Amino acid sequence: MNLKDLIAESHSLVPIISCKEFHENSHDYLVIDVRESSEISEAGSIKNAINIPRGLIEMKISLANQSETLNTSSKIIVYCGGGSRAALAGKTLKEMGFKNVFNLEGGYRGWKKFRI
Repeated sequence: MNLKDLIAESHSLVPIISCKEFHENSHDYLVIDVRESSEISEAGSIKNAINIPRGLIEMKISLANQSETLNTSSKIIVYCGGGSRAALAGKTLKEMGFKNVFNLEGGYRGWKKFRI
């Protein structure tokens, strides 16, 4: 399996949530920005999103999963710049047992267009 196949598989496993639906129900979700901190410094991020770079998602979520506020039924939205890294991170979260993981349509670039 090559990278293109892995990304396609991840997209098929992690449902997309539209920016409109997220905007209307944002308080229902834990929002995770999987970009690197340098990308966030340059472009900004969605209000109340927590930054967990894709390469650290397993370790950071495992530690956070020990809290009472995060469990396998928690609604989670992941996003990156355009959607591919978020799909990969979402697939990982699903493999870790999280059932309600969604990928924000268009990533941060899609969010910025929606908010204009």
